[in-house]
Amino acid sequence: MACALGTLSVAHPAATALTVTALVSCGAWSNNREKTRLQALAATRNGESICGFARSFDLRSTDPLVIRAVYEQLQEELLSYQKSFPVRGSDRLEEELGLDGDDLDMSVATAIARRSGRSLEGTQSNPYYGRVMTASDLVYFFNGQSEVAPQATAFH
Repeated sequence: MACALGTLSVAHPAATALTVTALVSCGAWSNNREKTRLQALAATRNGESICGFARSFDLRSTDPLVIRAVYEQLQEELLSYQKSFPVRGSDRLEEELGLDGDDLDMSVATAIARRSGRSLEGTQSNPYYGRVMTASDLVYFFNGQSEVAPQATAFH
C-alpha cells in the first residue's frame, strides 16, 4: 500500500499536494471551530474557579488533592483553546470538553495519577471503571484509587 501511495504521489504530484492541503485546511478549520466553541463556553462562566469546582464535592469523603489534580490537569489539556478554562463537575469530558477516550487513557489519567499520588493499578475493580463521563466522575474514579506509597529517600 505504501509503495502504491508513493507511486501515486510521484505520478500525480499536483493532486497529492491538493489533497494534503485540503486535509490540513480541514484540520485547521476544525481546531479553530473547537477553540471558538470552548471560548464561548468559558465566557458564560466568567468568574468561576477551582473554588466552585471543589464546593461541588463532599470534602469529608473526597480528597482535596484529587480534586485539585483533576481540575488542574483538565485546565492544562484545554490550555491551547482557553487559558484557565473554568471546569465544572458536570462537564462531560468528550461532548463539552472535547477529550476523547484516547486522551483520557494516554495522557490525562497518567498525569492526574502523578499529581494526586494515586495508583493506576487495579483500575478494573474501581466502581467508576468504564463509567467516567464527567469531570466529577474523573474525581470519583481517582478518589477510589489507592494512594501510592511515598518513595523512600536515601541519605548518605
